Amino acid sequence: MIQNNFYFRKVTISVALFFLSFILFISTICPNLYWRDAGEFQVVAYQLGIAHPAGSPLYALTSKIFTFLPFGSIAFKVNLVSVFFAAFLVAITFLLITECLERVFFPQNKNVLLLSGTIAVSFLAVSNTLWCNAIQAEVYTLQNCFIALIALFLVRGLRNREKNSLYVTALLFGLSAGAHIIMILYIPALCFFLWLFYRKFFSPSKLGVIVMFVILGASIYLYLPVRSSVDPYYDWGNPENIKNFMVHVTDRKDSSTHFSFSQEKFYQNLKKYGSSYFDEFSLLTIFLGLFGLTVFFRKNRPLMLGLALLFFTQWFFFIRFWSSSTQHIPTFIFFTIGIAFGIYAILHKIKTFALQKIPFGGKLAFFLPTIVITGLSIHLVSLGYIHIKTNNRAEYWTPFYFHQYLLDQIEFKGVLVSSFYHFGIGYLQQCENYRPDITDLFLSEIISPDVFNKVSQKRYPLIKIPRVEGQKIGEAIINANIKTNAFYWDPASFNYLVKQNIQPDGFLFSLTPSPQPISQEKINSHLEKMTKFFNDQSAGFAQISDPEEVFYYTLILINYSKYFLDNKKQFLALSYLKMADHLDPDNALVLNGFGSVYATLGNVLTAEGYFKKALDIDPDEITIVQNLGQLYLDIKNYQQSILYYQKYLAKNKKNPQIYYNMAICFSKIGKMKEAREALQKAIILDPESILAKNAKEKLSQINN
Repeated sequence: MIQNNFYFRKVTISVALFFLSFILFISTICPNLYWRDAGEFQVVAYQLGIAHPAGSPLYALTSKIFTFLPFGSIAFKVNLVSVFFAAFLVAITFLLITECLERVFFPQNKNVLLLSGTIAVSFLAVSNTLWCNAIQAEVYTLQNCFIALIALFLVRGLRNREKNSLYVTALLFGLSAGAHIIMILYIPALCFFLWLFYRKFFSPSKLGVIVMFVILGASIYLYLPVRSSVDPYYDWGNPENIKNFMVHVTDRKDSSTHFSFSQEKFYQNLKKYGSSYFDEFSLLTIFLGLFGLTVFFRKNRPLMLGLALLFFTQWFFFIRFWSSSTQHIPTFIFFTIGIAFGIYAILHKIKTFALQKIPFGGKLAFFLPTIVITGLSIHLVSLGYIHIKTNNRAEYWTPFYFHQYLLDQIEFKGVLVSSFYHFGIGYLQQCENYRPDITDLFLSEIISPDVFNKVSQKRYPLIKIPRVEGQKIGEAIINANIKTNAFYWDPASFNYLVKQNIQPDGFLFSLTPSPQPISQEKINSHLEKMTKFFNDQSAGFAQISDPEEVFYYTLILINYSKYFLDNKKQFLALSYLKMADHLDPDNALVLNGFGSVYATLGNVLTAEGYFKKALDIDPDEITIVQNLGQLYLDIKNYQQSILYYQKYLAKNKKNPQIYYNMAICFSKIGKMKEAREALQKAIILDPESILAKNAKEKLSQINN
């Protein structure tokens, strides 16, 4: 009877935590479109499309259910998916915590256990990164629900080694890959946990059933070829055959990062990860978490290590190259378990000490824990207050207005070649039916059709699509349509196929049929459009200062600065960089831009200082390394130039210009053998280019 009462209270508290967290998150939810991937996921959910690799089919199907709600825009409904699963994650984590505490302490008075779990998981609910992911369309709250659920069933199964728990866990694990393919990395951690606690209960038949349930869950990926066959708007990689399917689910477009490693980046991310705990929690809860994990380790080392390996699995993968704290949410969940253990151990010790060591300590045994709980509650509220100011997006319409403003700048039946703008514009066109006359041509489909999608007349019916294969399709499309359609380019993109033909035009580049000098009238018009938008949105920007918005504007300003620098308008380039630096101080790309401008102005020492400061911030940004190599080449410091070019080639061996420049440096210091080898590599990499022709002439001079 007592056990049933405890189970009822535990479930009741978890349900209450779900609803309280849901109310908290929904009160701060982004009301419509958000930046980057959010717009894509909102369209994918509405139309049941194919998202970027590896497709996240379970997320698409789950989000589709929410689009049938009878209120709000499509964007709001899909954002609501994240709210729901973030709240669900809080409830699941509470149940996981109580299971762990029960198993370790076997408490007689379970009120302290429930209280410790409730307070600890409340700190998770108001943590910065979970809250940030709870208010926008993303897959991560759903994915982390699966991680916590898998851990819950594994720990709960230890009660009597329930085989049913393992079967449920296997099904959940298979399904979880449909939320995020990264879940396949959890296989070693799961096997380790099973070996620790379940190895005596395995048999070939049970293992076969478990594998069958995993396959059953993972069969959710059959969604990809089925939906791809009907050609939805988002049909990344066109995975309707085995080859395309494998390219898509293995994320071939980012294959270079899958096993890359940079010691500098690793240490930098490790430092940032450590400091993120102060942002997620606080000094007090960090102390509680560390103390609690120590207690957990001493009391039940196998369980603590088994859960640690599980929750840190993707941390080991992403800490090498990704500085975003989003990928570290599982480790914050594990730390929350530590907080619960710390709170429980302290409350239990206080109560025991008051009852056993202090005469008439019965009242103190009640009041001292009450004081601790009150202090923690006040601390929780203050932390929540800080994070609500950071994450409140209830009135945040800027992403919607920004992309709407972009479309309003485009002429009727215009063509926009976009990259960063693509998802937001795709949402407005596909879900809001705003400016359907515009063709939003995805730049990635032009430059990487093998991992994105092939440009076709069916996909872009409003313009002429020539029958050209490969990367030349972009130039062919422009030539076939430039006389009848106005063309625009996304300045946030890094790839310009028509660099000589672009003109500044607000938050866009307009495209001219032939190269033209930039007139002052064109510059003034461009500045007027940008200023108008910033003035219209200045109040909201000052109030919220969203990091994604800062990222967007900074990138646009950097690229416009580079554009004006290439057109020998250094002081205009500097003004853009100063605006970017004001938005995002100590941004490596901004500092690199300053270095580039001062290098062209002949201020070598200032340029060198900016480049080195940028490299300290982002040691993996090879553009900075290349610029330093060029700077030292220009001032005839050939040894230093070679040093930085070699650093560049350690990360990218496919740039013929670097080999050519190195050849010049080697020839200047008398290393003719190395110069010949560098020239030969430059020729091999791009044999038909002007650079290759110059390299051949240089090679013949050296040989003679």
